[in-house]
Amino acid sequence: MCVHHVVRFFSAAALAGAVVACDQAPIDWKDPAELARTDTLGRLTVDSNGHASVVAAASPPAAISASNVVVCPGSVRSVRGTVHVFAAWWGMRADSAATLFVSSATPTGNWAEAKRLAVDTTDMSKAGCDRPAPSVTTVGDDVFVAYSLHAPEGRGVFFAHTMGGMVHEPVPVVYGERVVTTAIAAQDQRVVVAYEEANGTRRRINVAISEDQGHTFGWHVPASRDVDIGRDPDVALAGDHVAVSWMAAGGADSANSRVVRVGRLK
Repeated sequence: MCVHHVVRFFSAAALAGAVVACDQAPIDWKDPAELARTDTLGRLTVDSNGHASVVAAASPPAAISASNVVVCPGSVRSVRGTVHVFAAWWGMRADSAATLFVSSATPTGNWAEAKRLAVDTTDMSKAGCDRPAPSVTTVGDDVFVAYSLHAPEGRGVFFAHTMGGMVHEPVPVVYGERVVTTAIAAQDQRVVVAYEEANGTRRRINVAISEDQGHTFGWHVPASRDVDIGRDPDVALAGDHVAVSWMAAGGADSANSRVVRVGRLK
Protein backbone atom coordinates (compact mmCIF):
# COMPACT_ATOMS: atom_id res chain seq x y z
CA MET A 1 0.00 0.00 0.00
CA CYS A 2 1.34 3.42 -0.91
CA VAL A 3 0.79 6.16 1.66
CA HIS A 4 1.56 9.85 1.42
CA HIS A 5 1.73 11.86 4.62
CA VAL A 6 0.40 15.38 4.23
CA VAL A 7 -0.44 18.32 6.42
CA ARG A 8 -3.08 20.95 5.79
CA PHE A 9 -0.81 23.35 3.98
CA PHE A 10 1.11 20.83 1.86
CA SER A 11 1.55 22.31 -1.62
CA ALA A 12 -1.18 21.43 -4.11
CA ALA A 13 1.35 20.51 -6.78
CA ALA A 14 3.21 18.11 -4.51
CA LEU A 15 0.00 16.48 -3.34
CA ALA A 16 -1.20 16.03 -6.90
CA GLY A 17 2.01 14.13 -7.65
CA ALA A 18 1.48 11.91 -4.64
CA VAL A 19 -2.05 11.10 -5.76
CA VAL A 20 -0.88 9.99 -9.20
CA ALA A 21 1.56 7.58 -7.57
CA CYS A 22 -1.28 5.98 -5.57
CA ASP A 23 -3.80 5.21 -8.28
CA GLN A 24 -3.45 1.41 -8.26
CA ALA A 25 -5.45 0.42 -5.20
CA PRO A 26 -6.30 -3.30 -4.98
CA ILE A 27 -10.07 -3.03 -5.44
CA ASP A 28 -12.06 -5.62 -7.36
CA TRP A 29 -14.91 -3.61 -8.88
CA LYS A 30 -18.14 -5.05 -10.20
CA ASP A 31 -19.85 -3.36 -13.12
CA PRO A 32 -22.21 -0.50 -12.23
CA ALA A 33 -25.87 -1.46 -11.87
CA GLU A 34 -29.02 0.61 -11.63
CA LEU A 35 -29.99 1.28 -8.03
CA ALA A 36 -33.61 0.74 -7.08
CA ARG A 37 -35.44 4.05 -7.06
CA THR A 38 -37.00 5.38 -3.92
CA ASP A 39 -39.34 8.31 -3.37
CA THR A 40 -38.20 8.81 0.21
CA LEU A 41 -35.06 10.32 1.62
CA GLY A 42 -32.52 7.51 1.69
CA ARG A 43 -28.90 6.65 2.21
CA LEU A 44 -26.73 4.05 0.54
CA THR A 45 -25.76 0.94 2.49
CA VAL A 46 -23.80 -2.20 1.71
CA ASP A 47 -23.71 -5.44 3.67
CA SER A 48 -20.87 -7.87 4.38
CA ASN A 49 -21.81 -9.86 1.28
CA GLY A 50 -21.47 -6.83 -0.99
CA HIS A 51 -25.20 -6.23 -1.50
CA ALA A 52 -25.97 -2.53 -1.88
CA SER A 53 -29.35 -0.95 -1.16
CA VAL A 54 -30.99 2.28 -0.06
CA VAL A 55 -32.49 2.60 3.41
CA ALA A 56 -34.40 5.41 5.04
CA ALA A 57 -32.18 8.21 6.29
CA ALA A 58 -32.62 10.31 9.37
CA SER A 59 -34.66 13.42 8.67
CA PRO A 60 -32.62 16.61 8.79
CA PRO A 61 -33.31 18.88 11.75
CA ALA A 62 -36.01 21.45 11.14
CA ALA A 63 -33.81 24.17 12.61
CA ILE A 64 -30.45 24.60 14.27
CA SER A 65 -29.88 27.06 17.05
CA ALA A 66 -27.02 29.23 15.76
CA SER A 67 -27.06 32.70 17.19
CA ASN A 68 -24.99 35.26 15.25
CA VAL A 69 -24.45 32.75 12.41
CA VAL A 70 -26.30 32.57 9.08
CA VAL A 71 -27.11 28.89 8.50
CA CYS A 72 -26.91 28.22 4.76
CA PRO A 73 -30.24 26.78 3.55
CA GLY A 74 -29.93 23.24 2.25
CA SER A 75 -26.47 22.71 3.71
CA VAL A 76 -27.49 20.82 6.85
CA ARG A 77 -26.63 17.11 6.83
CA SER A 78 -27.46 15.06 9.93
CA VAL A 79 -26.47 11.64 11.25
CA ARG A 80 -27.14 9.66 14.43
CA GLY A 81 -24.25 8.49 16.58
CA THR A 82 -24.37 6.04 19.46
CA VAL A 83 -25.86 8.57 21.86
CA HIS A 84 -26.19 11.93 20.12
CA VAL A 85 -27.55 13.28 16.87
CA PHE A 86 -25.06 15.36 14.86
CA ALA A 87 -25.27 17.77 11.96
CA ALA A 88 -22.68 19.38 9.72
CA TRP A 89 -23.52 22.65 7.98
CA TRP A 90 -22.16 25.82 6.43
CA GLY A 91 -22.47 29.14 8.21
CA MET A 92 -22.02 32.20 5.99
CA ARG A 93 -19.77 34.97 7.22
CA ALA A 94 -20.12 38.71 6.61
CA ASP A 95 -17.49 38.57 3.85
CA SER A 96 -19.50 35.89 1.96
CA ALA A 97 -16.98 33.19 2.86
CA ALA A 98 -18.24 30.32 5.01
CA THR A 99 -17.31 28.37 8.12
CA LEU A 100 -17.97 24.65 8.44
CA PHE A 101 -19.73 23.76 11.69
CA VAL A 102 -20.66 20.55 13.47
CA SER A 103 -23.51 20.64 15.97
CA SER A 104 -24.78 18.04 18.39
CA ALA A 105 -28.21 17.57 19.90
CA THR A 106 -29.97 15.41 22.44
CA PRO A 107 -31.16 11.95 21.31
CA THR A 108 -34.65 13.44 20.89
CA GLY A 109 -33.27 16.04 18.47
CA ASN A 110 -33.48 19.10 20.71
CA TRP A 111 -31.29 21.46 18.69
CA ALA A 112 -31.99 24.33 21.06
CA GLU A 113 -29.39 22.68 23.32
CA ALA A 114 -26.96 22.09 20.47
CA LYS A 115 -23.23 22.40 21.00
CA ARG A 116 -21.57 24.07 18.02
CA LEU A 117 -17.97 23.45 16.92
CA ALA A 118 -16.18 25.34 14.14
CA VAL A 119 -14.49 22.64 12.05
CA ASP A 120 -12.91 24.72 9.26
CA THR A 121 -12.66 28.52 9.12
CA THR A 122 -10.22 28.85 6.21
CA ASP A 123 -12.62 29.33 3.28
CA MET A 124 -11.45 32.16 1.00
CA SER A 125 -14.28 32.17 -1.55
CA LYS A 126 -17.01 34.76 -1.89
CA ALA A 127 -19.60 32.17 -2.84
CA GLY A 128 -21.79 32.73 0.19
CA CYS A 129 -24.17 29.80 0.52
CA ASP A 130 -23.76 28.77 -3.12
CA ARG A 131 -21.62 25.71 -2.35
CA PRO A 132 -22.00 21.92 -1.98
CA ALA A 133 -23.27 20.72 1.37
CA PRO A 134 -20.78 18.82 3.55
CA SER A 135 -21.11 15.06 4.08
CA VAL A 136 -21.06 13.53 7.53
CA THR A 137 -20.92 10.14 9.24
CA THR A 138 -20.06 8.77 12.67
CA VAL A 139 -18.12 5.99 14.32
CA GLY A 140 -19.69 5.78 17.75
CA ASP A 141 -20.02 9.43 18.73
CA ASP A 142 -16.95 10.57 16.80
CA VAL A 143 -17.96 12.71 13.83
CA PHE A 144 -16.30 12.46 10.40
CA VAL A 145 -16.87 15.19 7.80
CA ALA A 146 -15.87 15.51 4.14
CA TYR A 147 -16.35 18.78 2.29
CA SER A 148 -14.98 20.99 -0.45
CA LEU A 149 -13.88 24.61 -0.21
CA HIS A 150 -11.41 27.22 -1.45
CA ALA A 151 -8.64 27.02 1.15
CA PRO A 152 -5.64 29.38 1.26
CA GLU A 153 -3.52 26.78 -0.54
CA GLY A 154 -6.13 26.05 -3.21
CA ARG A 155 -9.51 24.52 -3.90
CA GLY A 156 -9.97 20.94 -2.86
CA VAL A 157 -11.70 18.21 -0.92
CA PHE A 158 -10.90 18.07 2.78
CA PHE A 159 -11.58 15.81 5.73
CA ALA A 160 -11.94 16.60 9.42
CA HIS A 161 -13.16 14.75 12.47
CA THR A 162 -14.05 15.31 16.08
CA MET A 163 -13.08 13.02 18.93
CA GLY A 164 -14.13 13.59 22.50
CA GLY A 165 -15.61 16.95 21.58
CA MET A 166 -12.35 18.22 20.07
CA VAL A 167 -11.78 19.05 16.40
CA HIS A 168 -8.71 17.56 14.73
CA GLU A 169 -6.85 19.63 12.14
CA PRO A 170 -8.45 19.28 8.67
CA VAL A 171 -6.58 17.07 6.20
CA PRO A 172 -6.52 17.59 2.41
CA VAL A 173 -7.92 14.68 0.44
CA VAL A 174 -7.25 16.07 -3.04
CA TYR A 175 -6.80 19.47 -4.69
CA GLY A 176 -8.42 20.54 -7.93
CA GLU A 177 -9.77 23.30 -10.14
CA ARG A 178 -13.20 23.58 -8.54
CA VAL A 179 -15.30 22.94 -5.47
CA VAL A 180 -17.18 19.61 -5.73
CA THR A 181 -19.74 17.39 -4.04
CA THR A 182 -18.57 14.76 -1.53
CA ALA A 183 -19.80 11.70 0.36
CA ILE A 184 -18.23 9.87 3.30
CA ALA A 185 -18.38 6.49 5.04
CA ALA A 186 -16.32 5.15 7.95
CA GLN A 187 -15.90 1.92 9.89
CA ASP A 188 -13.35 1.27 12.61
CA GLN A 189 -10.07 2.79 11.30
CA ARG A 190 -11.13 2.97 7.64
CA VAL A 191 -12.55 6.12 6.06
CA VAL A 192 -13.73 6.36 2.45
CA VAL A 193 -14.45 9.70 0.77
CA ALA A 194 -16.22 9.76 -2.59
CA TYR A 195 -16.06 12.94 -4.63
CA GLU A 196 -16.75 14.35 -8.05
CA GLU A 197 -13.63 14.81 -10.17
CA ALA A 198 -12.35 18.32 -9.47
CA ASN A 199 -10.23 18.65 -12.63
CA GLY A 200 -10.99 18.63 -16.35
CA THR A 201 -14.37 18.65 -18.04
CA ARG A 202 -15.46 15.03 -17.67
CA ARG A 203 -17.78 14.32 -14.75
CA ARG A 204 -16.56 11.21 -12.99
CA ILE A 205 -16.60 9.86 -9.44
CA ASN A 206 -13.44 8.99 -7.49
CA VAL A 207 -12.80 7.58 -4.03
CA ALA A 208 -10.04 8.24 -1.51
CA ILE A 209 -9.32 5.62 1.16
CA SER A 210 -7.70 6.02 4.56
CA GLU A 211 -6.74 3.19 6.90
CA ASP A 212 -5.86 5.43 9.86
CA GLN A 213 -9.08 7.34 10.67
CA GLY A 214 -8.45 9.94 7.99
CA HIS A 215 -5.03 11.11 9.10
CA THR A 216 -3.70 10.11 5.67
CA PHE A 217 -5.43 9.04 2.46
CA GLY A 218 -3.22 6.43 0.86
CA TRP A 219 -5.40 5.46 -2.10
CA HIS A 220 -7.11 7.62 -4.73
CA VAL A 221 -8.96 5.56 -7.35
CA PRO A 222 -11.72 6.02 -9.94
CA ALA A 223 -15.05 4.53 -8.91
CA SER A 224 -16.84 5.29 -12.18
CA ARG A 225 -15.57 3.92 -15.49
CA ASP A 226 -14.22 5.96 -18.39
CA VAL A 227 -17.58 5.67 -20.17
CA ASP A 228 -19.57 6.83 -17.14
CA ILE A 229 -20.62 10.41 -16.48
CA GLY A 230 -21.90 11.05 -12.99
CA ARG A 231 -22.58 13.54 -10.23
CA ASP A 232 -23.83 13.65 -6.64
CA PRO A 233 -21.96 10.64 -5.15
CA ASP A 234 -22.92 8.53 -2.17
CA VAL A 235 -20.75 5.89 -0.48
CA ALA A 236 -21.16 3.03 2.00
CA LEU A 237 -18.72 0.70 3.72
CA ALA A 238 -18.99 -2.75 5.33
CA GLY A 239 -15.80 -4.62 6.12
CA ASP A 240 -13.85 -4.93 2.87
CA HIS A 241 -16.84 -4.02 0.72
CA VAL A 242 -17.33 -0.46 -0.52
CA ALA A 243 -20.32 0.74 -2.53
CA VAL A 244 -20.37 3.98 -4.50
CA SER A 245 -23.45 5.40 -6.17
CA TRP A 246 -23.98 8.43 -8.37
CA MET A 247 -26.58 10.13 -10.51
CA ALA A 248 -25.98 9.03 -14.08
CA ALA A 249 -26.11 11.37 -17.07
CA GLY A 250 -27.93 10.48 -20.25
CA GLY A 251 -31.21 8.77 -20.94
CA ALA A 252 -34.76 10.05 -20.91
CA ASP A 253 -35.05 9.81 -17.13
CA SER A 254 -31.54 10.88 -16.19
CA ALA A 255 -32.74 13.12 -13.37
CA ASN A 256 -33.87 10.01 -11.45
CA SER A 257 -31.32 7.48 -12.66
CA ARG A 258 -28.92 6.45 -9.91
CA VAL A 259 -26.39 3.68 -10.37
CA VAL A 260 -24.22 1.85 -7.85
CA ARG A 261 -20.88 0.11 -8.14
CA VAL A 262 -19.61 -2.30 -5.50
CA GLY A 263 -15.97 -3.15 -4.97
CA ARG A 264 -13.96 -5.28 -2.59
CA LEU A 265 -10.66 -4.21 -1.09
CA LYS A 266 -8.17 -7.07 -1.40
